[in-house]
Amino acid sequence: MGLASKVKHIKTTDCSFIDIAPDLAMHINDCFTNDSVFKISDHVSKEEIPLLSYSYPHKKWITGRFIGQLHFTFKNKAYCFEVKPRFGDATILHLLEDIFKIKLGTSKANNTLTNSQQNSLINKLISLIWVKELSKSNVHGLPKKKVNTTYKSNVVKGKINIRKSIMPLYNESKIVSSKIEKTTDVVIQSILLKAYQILCKKYGLTQNMLTVNVKDVLTHARQGVNANITANDYKKIRYGAMYLNYKKIVDFSWEIIQRKKNTLQQQNANNTTDALFLDMAEIWENYMMSTFKKSYQSKGWKVYSKKYKTYQNQAYKRGLIPDIILEKNNNVIIWDAKYKNMAFNWNDYDRSDFFQIHTYGSFMESLNKKVIGLGLLYPFKDNVNEEELKANFSDTLFNQGNNNTWFKVDGIALPASAEELSLNKNSFINRIDKIISTIQH
Repeated sequence: MGLASKVKHIKTTDCSFIDIAPDLAMHINDCFTNDSVFKISDHVSKEEIPLLSYSYPHKKWITGRFIGQLHFTFKNKAYCFEVKPRFGDATILHLLEDIFKIKLGTSKANNTLTNSQQNSLINKLISLIWVKELSKSNVHGLPKKKVNTTYKSNVVKGKINIRKSIMPLYNESKIVSSKIEKTTDVVIQSILLKAYQILCKKYGLTQNMLTVNVKDVLTHARQGVNANITANDYKKIRYGAMYLNYKKIVDFSWEIIQRKKNTLQQQNANNTTDALFLDMAEIWENYMMSTFKKSYQSKGWKVYSKKYKTYQNQAYKRGLIPDIILEKNNNVIIWDAKYKNMAFNWNDYDRSDFFQIHTYGSFMESLNKKVIGLGLLYPFKDNVNEEELKANFSDTLFNQGNNNTWFKVDGIALPASAEELSLNKNSFINRIDKIISTIQH
């Protein structure tokens, strides 16, 4: 009989309960892999997390932190499982604009980001981010690297190679010389061009979306391209200080290339026809990192994330990766960004989150850092009031003893309006400023 002519749509939002048949839910998880998740940065590693989880206390299925669409077949019927952002499309645009410091959408973002094409929203976002990032990176032209070029001629170019000149000088009256020159990095230009070709074919990138700057890069990138770039070639890329701003767009382009390979493997493995998702936890973490950098780097704070190795010589060695660390004069504040529901109900506070952030604090103290504060950061549906803020702050760790480390649960309310979001972000920073100002450095 073949597939049904109509696609059955299942629509929901992230971090939400959903009524769905168990066999269908399990099939969706079988079709979904974390290779279907497009990473917007190299800051957050991919985790093997299912698209749907079962909540035994509520006896319901619940969606996780991924947004996007999964197109698949089940029992000879075509399905589209779509997870929309619970804060709305416009809000996600605002977060991405802040992270990448670019303008992505319009005032009618909710209307313009919806159409019938598979994963049109995410495809459009990826294409726009790529164009804006490449345009922003191209300050000094395509990255160049030093190469040692050998010449055999009547004219010396650079340094004479006496040993290699003996036979040519005798037979051809020519001298062998070598010269260190700068040439465009073929690996980088090949990665950029390959990503561009994939975006045009699979992500709806059109010529009218390209800036003059990007068109210029692509024109130069077509010269001397190597089509057989390997993962090892990518890992060996080195950026000089002048071209360090290119790293972000090259990493982004490599993710596009790898995503194409993963999609082909996935389509061959099961009945999935298309799957593309963004990780809202990654977006939220990057947004908070951007917020802290913008607000505190100018005040002398170092804002960073770093992976620390623990118990390196033991079988139970592990890595610790605090999401955001603020450091100044050996004083540190550690934050963990959690993209979960938080309405300050008792069940919203996750035990594992609390254990994790306190472990980070203990570890930093073992490095002889003075931990002055710890905190968990959540996206809020509504603004928090003063009473809730007081109830979620302790001026001492564990709310006991004479230690000087405070603990805070906070975050930012995410409205659809860019103006409101900016006000909420400023209010959050002001709250943190007041706490930090009481600490004597």
